[in-house]
Amino acid sequence: MAKKRRQKGSNRREMICISLVVLVLLGVVAVQSSRLKDKNAGYEARLQLLNEQLEKESERALEIAELKDYVNTKEYAAQAAKEKLGMVGENEILFKAEN
Repeated sequence: MAKKRRQKGSNRREMICISLVVLVLLGVVAVQSSRLKDKNAGYEARLQLLNEQLEKESERALEIAELKDYVNTKEYAAQAAKEKLGMVGENEILFKAEN
């Protein structure tokens, strides 16, 4: 009879210890899960920011391509000659104001 009582008490202690270990493991898993969710939220925000930057850079690349096409035209050459060099076209008259 004494052996049966010891075994019942021993089983109860073992169950309590196992339960405590399981609870500690559940706590660790919950904390790690929370940290991973926070990291994921940060990565999502960064991904959105990078997508916005990519869109802006794509638009800028289109503008640069359009400017490149415009720079290769005769209109641009004439405009640059007028603005930078002060040149005048064949049928144009230049009037300068006196100071």
